[in-house]
Amino acid sequence: MTASLFDTHTHLLDRSFDADREAVLERAAAAGVGRIVEVADSPSGWSSAVALSRARPLVRASLGLHPYHAAEFTERTLVELERLIRLPEVVAVGEIGLDYSANNASTPRDLQLEVLDRFLTASKAWGMPAVLHCRDAYPDLISALQRHFHGPPKHGRFWGVVHCFSGTPEAAVACAGLGFALGADGPVTYPKNDSLREAFARVGPGATVLETDCPYLPPQSSRGKRNEPCSLPEIAARLAGVWKTGVEEAAAATTANGLALFGL
Repeated sequence: MTASLFDTHTHLLDRSFDADREAVLERAAAAGVGRIVEVADSPSGWSSAVALSRARPLVRASLGLHPYHAAEFTERTLVELERLIRLPEVVAVGEIGLDYSANNASTPRDLQLEVLDRFLTASKAWGMPAVLHCRDAYPDLISALQRHFHGPPKHGRFWGVVHCFSGTPEAAVACAGLGFALGADGPVTYPKNDSLREAFARVGPGATVLETDCPYLPPQSSRGKRNEPCSLPEIAARLAGVWKTGVEEAAAATTANGLALFGL
């Protein structure tokens, strides 16, 4: 593969990479991954993500507050985030969003919606793309997006990305119609995920970006193992099959989308 791949969502600062982070980045480069966005989903990780981006020219940072941490939100959160998004290493706000799964049952939905609304207002005012997490909450996510966005931006292509998209084909069309890219991860390669592949078929290569969400969500060939950015070619190849195009074309289209999304 000669087209450069863009992993638009990683967690390389996860402790599972502490022993071999350098080797992971080397394997990513060898696999054709030319750009990476490292996502810090709570303030405790923001400075480390910025430091990684400063040390690695191919890496940029996205800073946010995962819905798991919604109860930690204060006015100071936005003040500090606004300071950091001025840095050249920071390219997005997120991940932010909604998580109604059992894993986040202790965080009230009303609180999650309120915090998401504050972040969407801020990211739009700052002119920064939003990296959105959504699990078991697509109707409420789409309603929230409709309150803030009425279609694609007049300047640029995307307001943000629905990271690790896992909704229905209809939800995919709705999000793309509002000006959001959809993140394709390892689950698009799983044999039983026909509905997910149909979602990406509906929106096509023009609204899709690649991501691994590593160390989570490995593709089919490495399920049960730690995920890495070097798995991105497998995801690109599966999408190429969905779109009935070549892998080079799928790689080029999704990378172009990632560059447009983050203003790179």
